[in-house]
Amino acid sequence: MNIEKEVSKPIFKATLLAISLFIMMPSVISPALPLIEKAFPNIPRVTVELLTTIPNFGEIFGLLINPFLVKKIGRKKVILIGLALVGICGTLPVIVNSFWLIFILRILLGFGIGIYNSLAVSLIMMIYENNKTELNRLLGFQNIMNDVGYIASAFIICYLVTLSWHAVFWVYILAITVFFMFEHFIKVPKKTKHSSGKHFSLSNIKQAFNSNIIYLSILTLLIYIFYMALAYKLPSFIVDFHLGNESMASLMLAVIAITGIPCGIAFNWLYIKLHQWVWVLCMVLNALGFYLISSARNTFVLVVGCIVLGAGFGIVMPYIFKSISLSVPDQLSNLSTTLCLIMMDIGAVISPFVISIIAKNSDKALLSSAIFFGIITLIEVARNIYASLKYKN
Repeated sequence: MNIEKEVSKPIFKATLLAISLFIMMPSVISPALPLIEKAFPNIPRVTVELLTTIPNFGEIFGLLINPFLVKKIGRKKVILIGLALVGICGTLPVIVNSFWLIFILRILLGFGIGIYNSLAVSLIMMIYENNKTELNRLLGFQNIMNDVGYIASAFIICYLVTLSWHAVFWVYILAITVFFMFEHFIKVPKKTKHSSGKHFSLSNIKQAFNSNIIYLSILTLLIYIFYMALAYKLPSFIVDFHLGNESMASLMLAVIAITGIPCGIAFNWLYIKLHQWVWVLCMVLNALGFYLISSARNTFVLVVGCIVLGAGFGIVMPYIFKSISLSVPDQLSNLSTTLCLIMMDIGAVISPFVISIIAKNSDKALLSSAIFFGIITLIEVARNIYASLKYKN
């Protein structure tokens, strides 16, 4: 079989990109949380809210075990196992009435995403390493597909949540279709570009985990603790303050994701214009967005808040990845990135526990996120001013 001919086919590229549709989908079922809470009155609210973030716990283990699985069974089989877990474990809650079984299935869903998450990018890089134009084009599409999967499923859930809380889990069934497409259309070259020259000595580890990376990792942890409050508090906030129903919550989450796409695309232009101050702008938008949402008592303010928040959060991960690239040598960036991604997952998992300690009511919880991003804004302004004065001296 001519691999070069196969990888040039549109169906090959479409299938390769399709596996990224599910990477951001675990939290998309959050609009059904108020209904799930009513269905399981004996389960504490914070535990119900964990259904949104507990997949990140599974992702951590998937991320850590990925290198071992790839070495043992190969990239294609790892991706197929991941897609099967997403499709089966993601969809099974449609017929399951045990809360704790659903809880376990959500962890397995996250594990499935975790074992192939990094391969969604590295496989493209491996296959198209000799075609830089096609490589850059597909990497751009891959990043967009993450958002497309979330946005499309959020719109679908606008309808499914009106049927029942069970119905929202049907959004994961598409992974089964992608599983069969990947099995049939994708042929992974056996020869891979590897980095045999990488030696993780103590010196390299110290470089990979330097003070800037440690700061970024802790910041990522905190950001996701407070940002993820949106996923599980917005639905109850909208219902509690009579701003709409569960479908409205799903629509607002889609608005946030849609707004973030052009802002993420424009990041390089913003960084060239504003340099480090782009991060301050990002934090200001996040703080303002959360404040507007938490204080919204009509739909107009709610929509404006979601648009502002989407614009701000669309810059968060591009900035973090940019900062990593500037803080460590290229050959160590993967190690530093992995640390930040693990901290992101930990932040998402513990978010319901932390937020429940800070505030019980949905509006106060969202306000606490606004305050957090406001504090980070002040800290980053101070750091930038200090860096400017130090540079002048």
